[in-house]
Amino acid sequence: MKAVKWGVVGFGEQARKRMIPALKRIKDIELSAVCCSGPESAELAENELGVKCYGKLSEFLSDPEIQVVYIATPHHLHTPQAYKAIEAGKNVLVEKPIALSVDGAHKLTEAARRKNLILGTCFPLRHHPCLRGIQEEIRSGLIGELIQAYVYLSRGKIQEKDWWKDQFHSGPMCLMDLGLYGIDLLLWLAGKRALEVFAFGKGGQSDTELNTSVVVSLNFEGDGIGVVSANNLIQGQANLIVIQGTKEQITIEINWPEGDSVFKLRRNKNGVVQESWYEPLDLYQVLVDNFNQAVQGIGSYSPCCEESYSVVEASCAAIESMKSGRTIKAGEIQRVKAPAPKYKE
Repeated sequence: MKAVKWGVVGFGEQARKRMIPALKRIKDIELSAVCCSGPESAELAENELGVKCYGKLSEFLSDPEIQVVYIATPHHLHTPQAYKAIEAGKNVLVEKPIALSVDGAHKLTEAARRKNLILGTCFPLRHHPCLRGIQEEIRSGLIGELIQAYVYLSRGKIQEKDWWKDQFHSGPMCLMDLGLYGIDLLLWLAGKRALEVFAFGKGGQSDTELNTSVVVSLNFEGDGIGVVSANNLIQGQANLIVIQGTKEQITIEINWPEGDSVFKLRRNKNGVVQESWYEPLDLYQVLVDNFNQAVQGIGSYSPCCEESYSVVEASCAAIESMKSGRTIKAGEIQRVKAPAPKYKE
């Protein structure tokens, strides 16, 4: 089978340190080109990667060899750049969030469906075999009815990029970083839409306040509830996922996003405790490989299209809740009739 040719838009920390190394480790992928915003980034990309480097998105998307476009640019550019890539006939993998508005997510989903292309978002935790197994157990009812799911994610790091501090274009920092990973994970595990969302945190109540910690509560369809706690100020704390069903409690200690992604699983069923370990795993490589296989027609990718839409819906509700101090109902801030996103080079 021929290697799938990928092009990368953006050459920042996420692309350089995580995704491009993952791409290069997969034999069925060929990194074909990079699109950079400035001459310094272009020169750096050419020297490091030895591939074609474009300065304009339109020229990059006109390259007929590129089959998949991976987008790792500031958040406010994701929707317009992804829309243009889809219109150019490319499969698209976007860093989270896929959009900063429900309307943007809707436009991308409709465009991908119309063009019969794969549109995915980067949420690495969905691709860990431990969590995939747990998700199947929840969906099949093996743990009983889902009562509550809790995700705690932290790292002692404030994002240093200027655009991360521009709340108007990036969204509240901690919420749109670790918080979004937690929201996605809860929606995916539960397999249900969030009917109500309430969020509060340190900072992020306006477009100028830097958000460094956040707690988000999601009321699912049915009786289940999900809670995300995320913090960018804590050093050396174990990150946790706790799932409480009527038949079993599951606790997962994770060494991610910092560290080597070792997972420790603890089950408590009728007072009997069992523990198991999952060895270090490059979740970015697994994610990229899964997307590439979906492009080749082998299996499917998650989250794709409608799944990504539900995450944007919940995150937009969380942003509104942080700013207003009230619970936001699903669909309350939807707008799906605006014109297609525009992007100016």
